[in-house]
Amino acid sequence: MEDYLQLLEESLVKKIRVLDKIEEFDLKQKDALSSEESTPDFDKFDLYIEEKGKLIDELNSLDDGFEALYERVADTLKGNIPGNASRIRKLQELIREITDKSVEIQKQEAENKALVEKYFRNARGDIGKGRNSLNAAYSYFQAQRGMGAADSLYVDSKQ
Repeated sequence: MEDYLQLLEESLVKKIRVLDKIEEFDLKQKDALSSEESTPDFDKFDLYIEEKGKLIDELNSLDDGFEALYERVADTLKGNIPGNASRIRKLQELIREITDKSVEIQKQEAENKALVEKYFRNARGDIGKGRNSLNAAYSYFQAQRGMGAADSLYVDSKQ
């Protein structure tokens, strides 16, 4: 039984490490999105998304392993709670830490999403301004073209 509890604890510790790495990539994504340059570094942003995808796969694998192992020992654990109280408290602490990290990651993900949306909203606005400028220039060009080579205002027709 002690070995199973140790495996459960190790699984949770590994999960915390993976969540720490995901948190690091979230911060790197934020840096890539809020760079001082005029446009965010979307190449880095995409790279970080790929790396986070791999970490999320690893996290899912750890979750599956933890759940499978817990199902095997759950009845035994419940039958001897006083004898395993300290180990159970340790597992509960690790689970609380995982929950806290998950909440922080969700918060950072929401901030990153807001940064991306802000960028695209601004880019859409810039495109609209560019389109308006293009339309104004085109209208001016059309108006000038319709006036002929020389306007009567500037040329004396009595010659």
